[in-house]
Amino acid sequence: MLDLKITGGTVIDGTGAAGRPADVGISDGDIAQVGPELGPAESTLDAGGRVVCPGFIDVHSHSDLQILRGSLEAKICQGITTELLGQDGLGVAPAPPAVRGDLAQLTAGLLGPHPPEEWSWQTFAEYLDALEGADLPCNAAVLVSHGPLRLSAMGADDRAPDAGELSHMQTLADEAMRAGARGFSTGLIYPPASYSGRDELIALNEVIAAHDGVCVVHLRDEGRHLLQSLDEMIDVAERAGVRLHISHLQAYGRVHWSLLPEALERIDGARDRGMQVTCDRYPYTAGSTVLSSVLPAWVLDGGPRACVRRLRDPDCRNEIHAAFQQGLDVWHNRALSVGWNNIVVSWVNSADNRHLEGHSIKEIATDADSDPVDVVCDLLLAEDLQVSMISHYGSEDNLQRILRHPAAAVATDGIYGGKPHPRLWGTYPRLLGHYVREEGTLDLPAAVHKSTGLPARILGMNDRGTIAEGSRADLVIVDPDKVQDRATYAEPELPPAGISAVLVNGQFAWTHPDCKRPKADDAGSVLRA
Repeated sequence: MLDLKITGGTVIDGTGAAGRPADVGISDGDIAQVGPELGPAESTLDAGGRVVCPGFIDVHSHSDLQILRGSLEAKICQGITTELLGQDGLGVAPAPPAVRGDLAQLTAGLLGPHPPEEWSWQTFAEYLDALEGADLPCNAAVLVSHGPLRLSAMGADDRAPDAGELSHMQTLADEAMRAGARGFSTGLIYPPASYSGRDELIALNEVIAAHDGVCVVHLRDEGRHLLQSLDEMIDVAERAGVRLHISHLQAYGRVHWSLLPEALERIDGARDRGMQVTCDRYPYTAGSTVLSSVLPAWVLDGGPRACVRRLRDPDCRNEIHAAFQQGLDVWHNRALSVGWNNIVVSWVNSADNRHLEGHSIKEIATDADSDPVDVVCDLLLAEDLQVSMISHYGSEDNLQRILRHPAAAVATDGIYGGKPHPRLWGTYPRLLGHYVREEGTLDLPAAVHKSTGLPARILGMNDRGTIAEGSRADLVIVDPDKVQDRATYAEPELPPAGISAVLVNGQFAWTHPDCKRPKADDAGSVLRA
């Protein structure tokens, strides 16, 4: 007998194929049957008039610490059943005691504060064990991150590793892949990964390729040097023989919007040569990251403590001011590419500055009768660098170009804390409601594929991402006529409309109040490669 039978719905199976009327039978957490006239079941759920599709796989998340707290309502209520952790080269493992303080400080703006003395793991394998020991509300897959490797092997210095240090990083990467990492992530705008050169990236990715992992990258520059940065990583991937996935593909700032079509053409060219190159994107024209990323790279050389010393030093402060007078041909000066009015504080660690959340740097500077550069430096000092921002940088036309591209998956890149970017709560409902039903950018099967089957293929998950007999029962029931994001920049923590139920491994992880099904708080699993 089946455990659960979902009847009366239209199945969109995650492959990109058109929907079809079918029932779905679940047994022991697996999809046991798909089709008409299924056998008896202990429980039945009527999905009449709605779509049954695979659970969404968030291929770019920042829930590495939040998931240990067991609170992921923002993700699960929008249909996410699997999170990919360890992004942007700023994951939390390996974390030997000597680097935990720096690592906690570097990651706080993306992952939220978590006292390093509470980190129960040192190795990557121990972090996976910590996840398995928690009551996971959804599934977790993890990338081994470049930053912890570099900190463990050579600290936060802006230099190339020597042979021994590089070998140490390769050993740590190999250990992580053997423990179950899905691949490797690097964030080439975030220290210390930003200090790496091409040879280091190739050497590390050769280890990942040996385990058939994927290299996930935040490109070195998404503005003036977008194309060169993309070429760099295509070259690295080709030489290392690794699959390449580009995080949140974008052309940052109006002056750079014209570069995006050429970037897509270069991705197509690599794919035409037989390379496996994919990307992801959130369905918004604003992004979110750490506020320290607006600083010139040299300010961050040596790690968080060195950065804080420079921000306090009057001579260094003068040099920072001088850097912001330089053009985009010198460095990615966000004061020029988007403007201080488009950079908004979204989270600070202390209660003293909480009133600044939701306000732009320009607004804060005007109210304080101060210079925007000083506002940034002083706020980072006051918060020990633990500040997140939202930046409004993008083109709607470019966003839709990316969403339509066959190599593009959809991801949230959602960051918890403060007044977050609405993508944390609204990504997939916005895709299905705004870009499918209202804009017609994609049809529904294509949008589901980009949220399920495509990311599963990118990550090598053969038992997720599709509705087929033998696949795990990660499922979403959605009303295509009503699904819509409700989260906004003004009110970013509103749950979506139009999603009835979310199942993780065959258990109800979230239900609409009308569904009246018991929820399992520990339905998720660690998905080791």
